[in-house]
Amino acid sequence: MVQPLLLRRRVHDEVMRSLITLKALTFAPTGGIVAAATTSLPERIGGVRNWDYRYCWLRDATFTLYALLVGGYTEEAVSWRNWLLRARGGRPGRSPDHVRPCRENGDLPSSTSRGCPGYEGSAPVRVGNARSTSCSSTCTAK
Repeated sequence: MVQPLLLRRRVHDEVMRSLITLKALTFAPTGGIVAAATTSLPERIGGVRNWDYRYCWLRDATFTLYALLVGGYTEEAVSWRNWLLRARGGRPGRSPDHVRPCRENGDLPSSTSRGCPGYEGSAPVRVGNARSTSCSSTCTAK
């Protein structure tokens, strides 16, 4: 069992608030952890590279999972592990896609909403995530 997180008084509230926020990114029915609770976050203000982060990005979820474990949220760790095994679909020896939907049997269709202004004029606004079909340098070993 993980010991409760021991914090100095001056940072306790801030750390606990952060843990609560991270826990809120967990999709309870499946255990998947989303990268953010929004869509179309631009890589750069005004840029065209805007992704829907309401999916589980394995690298990001791993960092979140570590913080939750340090904070004593072991049930979420077990739920995420079970989600990961289901997301792999029983494909031993094959790496899972680096971004997956949090719901069971979900897919990642991607579309754009032309009538909706993006954050600070960043467009297009994307719904879904075609990034699942590509691999960036952050998901490969160098």
